[in-house]
Amino acid sequence: MRSLALVALALAASFVIVGVANAQRKPTSKERIQIATVVHLPAKCARVRVSTETKKPKWGSVSFKPGLSDCGPLASNGVTVVKKSSGRWRFITAGSSFDCPGLFAKVPQAVARDLGIKCT
Repeated sequence: MRSLALVALALAASFVIVGVANAQRKPTSKERIQIATVVHLPAKCARVRVSTETKKPKWGSVSFKPGLSDCGPLASNGVTVVKKSSGRWRFITAGSSFDCPGLFAKVPQAVARDLGIKCT
């Protein structure tokens, strides 16, 4: 019985650690539309995430969301990083493969990690 309680506790702790490691959030409807517009995608074709690492400036990412047949012609395999400044979301960088020094020169490391953007 005691070992079962320890296993349950370890499992619960692992869920907490996973939640802390990747804290980005879904965008609001307004943010989804604004961020998708930066890369000229209809909001329904965009996978948008907003970092919770910083309150201001706000950072986000947008990539192609597969699955809808009418979005197929817009498909790409990269990610775009955006930043909200002066009330508007603005393009910062984009790519499908990033080198760490180049990425971190434009995007704070904690934000890139939060948004799940990997580099080499």
